[in-house]
Amino acid sequence: MNKHYIVTFQNTHEAMKAERETLKKQIKVVVIPTPTYITKSCGISLKVCEEDIQGIINLIKAENIKVKEIFMKNGESVKNITI
Repeated sequence: MNKHYIVTFQNTHEAMKAERETLKKQIKVVVIPTPTYITKSCGISLKVCEEDIQGIINLIKAENIKVKEIFMKNGESVKNITI
């Protein structure tokens, strides 16, 4: 998974809600600790492959999940994206 997305959340509750909803919709995600190159605070994020990012964005909007930021990581490059 060279190019992937990292979805960060306002709190752990929202991250767990997002994970629960992705399981219901059978969207593949991996729960990961939020990388330190994104933020120094602790927390959990979802790692999403490129082909599933639109499904995650749709789910976030439909379920009113409070996302902090979404990052696209491609090799060493990390970019913030807007939804």
